[in-house]
Amino acid sequence: MIKIFLSLFIILFSINSIANEISAIDAAKELNNGLVIIDVRNVEEWKETGIIPESKLIQMLSPKGTIRNEFISELLTTLGEDKNIKAAIICRSGRRSSATVAMLKDQGFTNILNISEGMLGDGNTTGWKNKNLPLKECIEECK
Repeated sequence: MIKIFLSLFIILFSINSIANEISAIDAAKELNNGLVIIDVRNVEEWKETGIIPESKLIQMLSPKGTIRNEFISELLTTLGEDKNIKAAIICRSGRRSSATVAMLKDQGFTNILNISEGMLGDGNTTGWKNKNLPLKECIEECK
């Protein structure tokens, strides 16, 4: 039942945030212009692929596959009070990040983008990792 709710939640919020997307390449370019990137994958995913340097790591899901109780409060703390802050959200393929963008829009944030291809994209040519964009091994952050 919980997984069904989560799936519906992600689908509904994904539809709402289609216009708020940025490609992995454009997000990498914007890092130099102060873009905040928040990675909502889990620790195992961070260890598997590495993490974007200077990104903020906030796990969306618990080990049971439900949204963590602390997720929204951690996002809000990370983003601060400026509702116009420019930030981009990334996950594995774009679903969790799209839902996160919609949640933040509901909180009044106006400049939050979904990195549409996610970290792995289609597994071949799309996604942050497949575009050979900056990554670092997740060591300290993954303890």
